[in-house]
Amino acid sequence: MKLGLIMLAAGNSRRFGSNKLLYTIEGEPMYRHILSELMRVRKALKEQKHTCEITVVTQYEEIEEEARALGVPVYINPHPDEGISSSLKIGLKANLDADACLFTVSDQPWLTAGTIRQLITLLETTGKGIACVSSEGRLGNPCIFTKKYYDQLLSITGDRGGKSVITAHRDDTAVLKVEDGKELTDIDVKAEAGRGQM
Repeated sequence: MKLGLIMLAAGNSRRFGSNKLLYTIEGEPMYRHILSELMRVRKALKEQKHTCEITVVTQYEEIEEEARALGVPVYINPHPDEGISSSLKIGLKANLDADACLFTVSDQPWLTAGTIRQLITLLETTGKGIACVSSEGRLGNPCIFTKKYYDQLLSITGDRGGKSVITAHRDDTAVLKVEDGKELTDIDVKAEAGRGQM
């Protein structure tokens, strides 16, 4: 299976009050935690002879420079005000040759490579067209879509991700229950970031 790992890192962080993706948590900028975990996933999958590449979509120069320095392809979102769907589509269009695409957001600094790999394995073993994570009954990111859903993803507009596609196809969605709910915490305000600092 050829897999695209798409990291969405172009949000405006309106509720946070500053660029949360550059906010330091446990010694690293928030986005760097996710990028590091994706690189671990890519390394492990390539060792298993999978074809796997990371794509970063951002509007921020610092994230672009860091990703490129690590050899990760970067696509700039020139219209981040159009919402997360604009980043999703940029990332997907760069990976249309992939059998499936996994989407991660960049404000989940405690998400682990192990959970991402479990999600990929779940997709492969169940034969479903979609896989996503859940905690306490709520579906969340990351999520994976196989090629048959690309057209539907490309039709999404505004500040919406792939949840509408998942909702429409729950019978074709495998769900990974994540035991540590902290992994799926989206940081929207500084209070959720703990002792982080700029």
